[in-house]
Amino acid sequence: METLVLDRLFGLANNASMEAFTGIEAFARIVETGSFTAAAQALQSAKSSVSETVRALEERMGVRLLDRTTRRVRPTEAGAAFYRHCRRLLDDLALARSEAQAAHKEPAGRLRIAAPDGFAERYIVPGLSTFLAAYPTIEIELVVGTAALRLVEEGIDLAIRIVEKPEPSLVVRRIATSRVIIVAAPGYLAQHGTPQKPHDILGHRLIGFAPLAWRDTWRIGKASISVQPRLLTDNSESLRASVLAGLGLAAIPEWLVADALAAGHLTRVLAGHETPSGGIYAVYPTNRLLTPKIRAFVDHTVCDLRARGLPR
Repeated sequence: METLVLDRLFGLANNASMEAFTGIEAFARIVETGSFTAAAQALQSAKSSVSETVRALEERMGVRLLDRTTRRVRPTEAGAAFYRHCRRLLDDLALARSEAQAAHKEPAGRLRIAAPDGFAERYIVPGLSTFLAAYPTIEIELVVGTAALRLVEEGIDLAIRIVEKPEPSLVVRRIATSRVIIVAAPGYLAQHGTPQKPHDILGHRLIGFAPLAWRDTWRIGKASISVQPRLLTDNSESLRASVLAGLGLAAIPEWLVADALAAGHLTRVLAGHETPSGGIYAVYPTNRLLTPKIRAFVDHTVCDLRARGLPR
């Protein structure tokens, strides 16, 4: 039924230009308010005009969308299916209009950003100087932590999430890649040996990072290996400090130890075997307007991460 209604609507749209969309807003208002009178008041239009508009819509589509009684107006089965799509179309139109209007405004105001610990200190904070200099009317509130905050409830405008797959309920822009690698301090490897095959890690002391999905199972190449870390931490700086201190092998995001690897303070092991990778995403709620200040910060961050060597 739902497909039939849409086929008729868009088939008519192809034959009669945008005429087929006439009445969609009136129809949606009637469904939401339950009456022609209330819908007309919301649309600041005459009741007779609203009624005629919807009647014409039904005639063009060849489908009865509303059941009319003296007490209340309700959508038919076809009307209910059609309404769900109409609501999405109207919401998308409102968002597009707002974004177009906002694009002409100067980025300004407070921007509340959530970012993971470790990443915030290494990749967000260093770029704030040039960003704030470029946009003197923007103020930043940086919320740093491991937990993924509820964006709407916590009043977060924008969050940086490092995950394999982002939540489908969020608006997402991928800004970089994050790969987990296996590393150890050279002194630890000199004392305990270097693993040559994935299962060799079971003979080593392991350091785990609790927020990672593979805290108990390390995926190395084609092997999924159940592990029992001697040390488990929920803080990225503690994870980094532990492996630098020679406490064992760590499965760690490459961006967190890139400088230590370049300086020779850490060594990557099992580099010939594939390890999990995911994305670094800028996310915001679907009901939150992509304001100029959000767009400006995300665009700046993408360029800044490239300059700092993070792959897209």
